[in-house]
Amino acid sequence: MEIIRIDDLAVRSGMNRRHYLAGTGSLVAAGTAGGYLTGRTHRDDVEQPDEQTDQTDNDQMDDGQVPPVRTLLHLSSGDASDQGTALRNAQNLLADSTVDNEVVRFVANSRGIFVYVDGESQHADLVRSLSESGVEFVACENSMAGLGVSGSDLLPGVGTVPSAVGDLAKRQAEGYGYIRVP
Repeated sequence: MEIIRIDDLAVRSGMNRRHYLAGTGSLVAAGTAGGYLTGRTHRDDVEQPDEQTDQTDNDQMDDGQVPPVRTLLHLSSGDASDQGTALRNAQNLLADSTVDNEVVRFVANSRGIFVYVDGESQHADLVRSLSESGVEFVACENSMAGLGVSGSDLLPGVGTVPSAVGDLAKRQAEGYGYIRVP
């Protein structure tokens, strides 16, 4: 079996890459529109749950209340401005009276862990305040090891996980919503 690169095919057929990609995009768009027009979606092939469910179409429970949510906020940026924005996202989530927050978990990896480092974080007071409000803060141990940060360097109330990506994957499998913050 011979593998032909798209660039080679375009050159052999006299097309330039831009025309080839434009034509491919048109085919994709037509296929998408065709699926829409026939009323079929990928969900049509998935078995639908029985009509006896806990939630209505509006994601509400039978008594009309919205179910509690568990949220992951993921930070990997070492930029102090990004870190401040990320923490304010957590603060805004807690302040939103329309959201029943069961758990808010803030997971930092890479240089994002420095938001938790005592003496280096420009946002230590906000981390402490959010922690007192119930936000769970965890740092990636892999990132800590790679960046020379020890557990004793972290602000009080900040926990650790072996790997941030592992923690994020497990929590999402448990039904947590994932939000990547700056």
